Amino acid sequence: MEPIRGTRRTFVTGLVAGASTLVLGFDPARRSWVTAAYAGNPGISIPQLDGHLLTDPATLAAFGDDYGHIVHHVPIAVLKPGSVQDIVRAVTFCRQHGIQVAMRGQGHSVNGQSQVLAGLVIDSSTLDAIERVGTGYAIVQAGVVWHDFLAQVEPTGQRPAVITGFTGLSVGGTLSMGGIGPASFRYGAIVDNVYELDVVTGDGVLRTCSLTQSPALFAAVVGGVGQYGIIVRAKIKLVSVASMARNYVITYFDFPTFFGDMNTLVAANQVDGIYSLFGAPAPTPSGFAYVLNVVKYYDPSAPPNDTALLAGLNFAPPQLATTDMTAFQYDTANDGPLSSLPVGPHVWGDLFIPGSQASSFVPATLAQITAADLSAPGFPGFVLFFPVKNLFPKAVAFRLPQEQMVYLFDVLTSGSPTDPTYASTQAPKARARFEAARAIGGTLYPIGSTPMSKADWAQQYGLLYPVLKVIKEIFDPANILTPGPGIF
Repeated sequence: MEPIRGTRRTFVTGLVAGASTLVLGFDPARRSWVTAAYAGNPGISIPQLDGHLLTDPATLAAFGDDYGHIVHHVPIAVLKPGSVQDIVRAVTFCRQHGIQVAMRGQGHSVNGQSQVLAGLVIDSSTLDAIERVGTGYAIVQAGVVWHDFLAQVEPTGQRPAVITGFTGLSVGGTLSMGGIGPASFRYGAIVDNVYELDVVTGDGVLRTCSLTQSPALFAAVVGGVGQYGIIVRAKIKLVSVASMARNYVITYFDFPTFFGDMNTLVAANQVDGIYSLFGAPAPTPSGFAYVLNVVKYYDPSAPPNDTALLAGLNFAPPQLATTDMTAFQYDTANDGPLSSLPVGPHVWGDLFIPGSQASSFVPATLAQITAADLSAPGFPGFVLFFPVKNLFPKAVAFRLPQEQMVYLFDVLTSGSPTDPTYASTQAPKARARFEAARAIGGTLYPIGSTPMSKADWAQQYGLLYPVLKVIKEIFDPANILTPGPGIF
């Protein structure tokens, strides 16, 4: 893949709080950037940038927070890059001066994964070009948001093989973590459907990687939690999609029937998307209702045969609701509701469960979660459940249980901003669920709030941990990239 050509961008004046926030240099003694306010002591000159390096308090505070609102690691500067070369220059400079760096997409992590205490945060949102849409692929910059990506490619009769359930996330951020969506039962994770990446590694080099070009780097970067390189561009697989979508929503009140019907649909492989949302409180033994969400895309001239698609399921007719909409409306249906949720602190526990263990582990775990655990008054939490086909990917940093079918089990709690005990109460419970899952062969999906020690990461990666450590030493020799997760 050819390197991205940087272009100078015009930035909104409001991004800069005043002339004194523009950076002139770096003072290694004070470990801080030198602004116009300290022009008499310019320090070490910074590289010429196409974008802006910002140090005003409002910007730093905003980038010292995320969707979790629990971890607050305030950086010393935020880079709004005007080109990919800005990222190369910034990483090179930071390596030379021992400054830690992380790329931030939409800030939807919940435990400081994209934060850097007294370091540099790179805001990917200014690199948002959809550069090319071809037959079966698209090339996009890392800051592109999935919603905007879909809006451009679905009119061509194509879509990414897998998209996230919430499309307000950035492409680069998603690929750094893995990416799960309704189509994962068929196509695996989003990282299983990437052809090629351009990344800026920790030594300040812009590299192209794929399964055939720098395959070790590629295998580490996709799903690698930002440890080996900063993703700046991706070539993503597209599949054909019809213009309309029929959404089937089926509500269950016992887990075995729900789980059996979900697996019947997975095995039949006739629908195009499957996921579930568990709501509480409900008049069931676990206190949850199980809502199965299914989609079938279709052309208006050939609507789906509902009887054939839902054959073999055991729900009662009143439990089914069916809605027709455009494919784009379905794919982005969760964006509005999720964007409008009241903003409270979040402790999220995200686990991959082996398929052979899910029927016992999930209901037993739900039985230990109260409605008060899940949601504070006015701040709703929820539980998500996705079937995921394990393609045993070349993306070795993306860790799934070693079975062909696994399940993403997300307990997404929400607290009140006025409750000082929320995080300290819920974090140990999330940790206990993780340890219980690990004991049955489960793995952590590192988008959530469960802190991991180096020993935890070594156990997560198993025999691959020393291999990944070598890759880290090769491509990020100064260990400056994405310190938040604490992997190395």
